[in-house]
Amino acid sequence: MITKDTSGNADFIFGVDMDRMLIDNSAYSDLIANMTDTAKRQVAANSEILSFNITRRQVKKELSRNSLGGNSMPEVFSNETIDSQVLGSVDEMSEIPLTVSNETSGIKYLSASDLGLSKQTAGTYQYELSISLIDGFIPTVDKLLKKLYRTSKEVSIYLSMLEEPRNYEPNRKKSKLSVSSAKTDEMSKIYVDALSYFQNLKDTNKEYKRTATLIASNMATKESIGVFQDRLNTVISKAESLISKTGTGVSPSSVANQSANSGFSSTSTVEIKQCFNNTISVECEDDKYVDYFKRKGKIGGGLNVYSSTEVKNSVPETIYLETPLTSLEMLESRGVTFSINSIIETTGTPIQETVSSAKYIDSSAVSVGGLLKDDLSPIDLSTIAKGSLVSTIDINAAVSSMVPKLSSVNSFQAPVDKITKVMPKEITTSVATMPQTMVLVASKTSATKSSESMLKSLEWKSIEEVSSRKGVTVLCRQEDGSAEVANAYFLMEIK
Repeated sequence: MITKDTSGNADFIFGVDMDRMLIDNSAYSDLIANMTDTAKRQVAANSEILSFNITRRQVKKELSRNSLGGNSMPEVFSNETIDSQVLGSVDEMSEIPLTVSNETSGIKYLSASDLGLSKQTAGTYQYELSISLIDGFIPTVDKLLKKLYRTSKEVSIYLSMLEEPRNYEPNRKKSKLSVSSAKTDEMSKIYVDALSYFQNLKDTNKEYKRTATLIASNMATKESIGVFQDRLNTVISKAESLISKTGTGVSPSSVANQSANSGFSSTSTVEIKQCFNNTISVECEDDKYVDYFKRKGKIGGGLNVYSSTEVKNSVPETIYLETPLTSLEMLESRGVTFSINSIIETTGTPIQETVSSAKYIDSSAVSVGGLLKDDLSPIDLSTIAKGSLVSTIDINAAVSSMVPKLSSVNSFQAPVDKITKVMPKEITTSVATMPQTMVLVASKTSATKSSESMLKSLEWKSIEEVSSRKGVTVLCRQEDGSAEVANAYFLMEIK
């Protein structure tokens, strides 16, 4: 979801199932699919983010059509369009404790702002998320095997010591060794944690205690320790089997010989790119917008947050922006003027002299200061035929393609007081389409299913239809008929 604040900056929020995204894009997703949720979470935890970027690019206002005639993705504005970085780290985003259902979905909701949008003079823009991270599968199995091999070695030493008569009473089948409970508990935990990667355990704490009785020095026998060793070897075999199926050249032996902090040269990376279909236009429709919160709220840092009381008492205020300048006025405001000189015709064919617009807009235009250089794309830096500039109408037509890029007033920019008009309350609230606050919710049937199914079931309901418990944060959308709304998407804290 994306909206503009009253200063023309873009505030956006998106939901992502980070664990699911990492696993689905792993080179070993087929192997991970056969592991438990515990293992999958660990794979995700070991998928270290290498880079995180959100970029902005200009696109055409109209969606391109697919082969079936339906709307498709926004089309890039031109071949010269350059992506502009908005965020360069996940730390620049705020995680929102958003509630869309009564169950934990595993979805993280991240919000941030694009403070650079307000500096654009015109255009429609799209955002893209790019993430590069370490594939966490190999590191996960690596760490698992290192712990299992170490524990297996310790168990073997434990058994060999019991072969000595002074350490074992064969008649009573009782160990004379004194092994600390901390050590046997650690060995038990390593085994159970590894087992949980391949088998769903109802209660891991009970499993810890049950396994510890097999090797605890005051209770253990050669047979019970042997049972523990066999179980341990079974889990090791499962982990080794995963490594052997990777096709990376990484072997169990290479894992065993590596130091605890070393990594694998064969560890792959995951590259994820996601273009968001939602776009945002710099221009303000009809040169006005509606503000429900009387310009309250912060600038930057993601979506604004309002209390349920503030939302309930909100009153729409219509803000009118400055009337757009004509084409010639726009150019004159930037120091660009035209001098019309007569052309002497020596033949029956009109002479079409041309003048490069760079004369007025590049860095060499001292008198202008190159003011227009950063406002126009290369496609706009064309030549204009002097022969066509014979009248005001023709001049307007010649420069009309530049006008959208030369707007002197940014949309949603705080307007001058003298041009601000507040609609009377009775007029604002009595329009045919009443202002309405909508809340994003998930259907009850999807709450207990996967995060993917929950995302597909999301829908907007009027705030009157939604009952939420106190102390939660919900995502809201403010509607006002066809009028553009500042902070149209916002967060509401229910108190």
